[in-house]
Amino acid sequence: MPVQIKYNLRFSRAFIERLTAAALVLLLSLLIMPFYTDGDQIAYRKVYEALPDLGLTEGFIFYVGNLGSQEFVHFILSWVASRFVDKDLFIAFSNSILAYVVMTLFQKWKVSVIIALLLLLTNFYFLVLYFAAERLKFGFIFLALSMIYIDHVKRFFGFATLALISHAQIIMVYVSILFNVFVRQIVKLFRTSTVSKSLLFFVPFLFIPPLLVGNQLFAKFQSYYSERALTELAKILVFLLLALWYSKNKTETFIVLIPMFIAVYLVGGERVNILGYFAFLYYGMQSKGGWNWGVLATSAYFSYASIDFLVNVFQHGDGFFYG
Repeated sequence: MPVQIKYNLRFSRAFIERLTAAALVLLLSLLIMPFYTDGDQIAYRKVYEALPDLGLTEGFIFYVGNLGSQEFVHFILSWVASRFVDKDLFIAFSNSILAYVVMTLFQKWKVSVIIALLLLLTNFYFLVLYFAAERLKFGFIFLALSMIYIDHVKRFFGFATLALISHAQIIMVYVSILFNVFVRQIVKLFRTSTVSKSLLFFVPFLFIPPLLVGNQLFAKFQSYYSERALTELAKILVFLLLALWYSKNKTETFIVLIPMFIAVYLVGGERVNILGYFAFLYYGMQSKGGWNWGVLATSAYFSYASIDFLVNVFQHGDGFFYG
């Protein structure tokens, strides 16, 4: 009986922490989102306001025409929600779901609740997910769910599939995971001269992501190719070094981040560094519950960066306003 009571108390505390994170992000979103009316939100708001008067097929055509995107998950959620609530409320609830799911993942990694809440409420990249990167937000929700259930094959692949069709950028996370498995199996092949079943299983999956989102990735490559520069590799390099510092398997960590280096070169750092940062958090947050110099230093830096983002939102309606 004492064991059962102890378990229930732990479960209740974990649930309260997740609920607290979701509630705080909901309030933050309701406060800030009405001010975010410019930049990409011009197109997003235009589409959302038009969807209630359009059927599913008409709505999707209108969505693609105005956003230049074919991420179906964001479309169908917007199409349904637009019939019941205004856009700011829809985004606020979506942000609270993201916070709840990410807090659940942080709890799995045994992260300090203080560190977790500070990241969710003050970190620049999380603010970008809440208010600017609208489609990417839903990709992150399903990405986090797949990481929570990474030990459950069916659930992992189910949420991973939803993440991929939510946003093309998420492909880099799964390419990195598959690349690591592929390299390990190739090394095993050379050492033992035997072909592993897992190698035969995973090789086809290396070709599935390009088939799913290849056209969008090619379009992004054409868009960012001319802007490419070696300086864009700086942040991802910092994240790699920090990840290596806290990783228990440095070879594996290095292999996992190789595809992200390539992606920075192809489509630009701004589109990939957010994934590199969260890759670092995977390793850094599991060291001392996040109470380490790497997590604290980057958290301080990105909290400071969030100030300009919020000032731009309140003054200009766009977090990325550059005058």
